[in-house]
Amino acid sequence: MKNFEKHMDPVYGISRFDDDIRNTHGWRVSLRRHGKMLVKNFPDKKNGGRWQALRKAQHYRDELLIKFPPISRKEVCKIKRSNNTSGVNGVCTYAKRYKLKDGTVRETKYWEASWPDGEGKNTSVNFSVRKFGDELARSMAIRARQRGLEGVEGPFWVSERGSLKTKPNKQINSGSRRPVQRVA
Repeated sequence: MKNFEKHMDPVYGISRFDDDIRNTHGWRVSLRRHGKMLVKNFPDKKNGGRWQALRKAQHYRDELLIKFPPISRKEVCKIKRSNNTSGVNGVCTYAKRYKLKDGTVRETKYWEASWPDGEGKNTSVNFSVRKFGDELARSMAIRARQRGLEGVEGPFWVSERGSLKTKPNKQINSGSRRPVQRVA
């Protein structure tokens, strides 16, 4: 079993479509890998019924995941964003403004390092330019980011916030013509 499979919901990447007007019912596998959508439909009629079609869709999805495994969280952290101005992923500088009692506005500059934790949230740490100087604060932020990434593991989509478990109040579409509803 691959590392990501133990976290996976049985209907991850699979959605149900039901259109009573056109008498079209089935399951759709839909995954994005390397910027391309991989989509295949499994109609109930052609696949021996609703649950047989679901099993075939799951089998196809599992084959796709073996052929095109999900990107790792570390790989996602290495992707350089177009809005990156510091030259280092996950490290930025910002200024915090505040008012003194006499009404004057002061600004304190920081370098900040951030990285994802195991819960799907970000962890960050700030280093004051006034306290450490610009170059030292920047290098401390870069080191903090590197240390933070050492503990990042697993596929990108496995997190508490983006859990793959089916939401309890979502139901599989059945009935009149309605738009496709994502199950996972």
